[in-house]
Amino acid sequence: MSGHESASNNERLPSGDIRPWPEVRDEGRWAIEFMEEDLRDTQDTPEELRTRAEELRAHAAETDQKGARDAALALADRYEATAAQLLSAGRG
Repeated sequence: MSGHESASNNERLPSGDIRPWPEVRDEGRWAIEFMEEDLRDTQDTPEELRTRAEELRAHAAETDQKGARDAALALADRYEATAAQLLSAGRG
């Protein structure tokens, strides 16, 4: 079982790795697009983004719903990646 499939894998992936979004019906794709756009335009600090990523991982650890867990972990990875990008760009 890979780290992407493990129900207990709520840890960070190696630097640069981002979990894929779970399968979403076409009518639900707007939510993913909105979240990605929101992260591109964020005014949050890297610290705030990392805090939110940890909250999402905690949520993922508490749920038995695979889709919710996978989505929370995928979003947490994106928060972490955005925080890293902001830090490397000198914003933080």
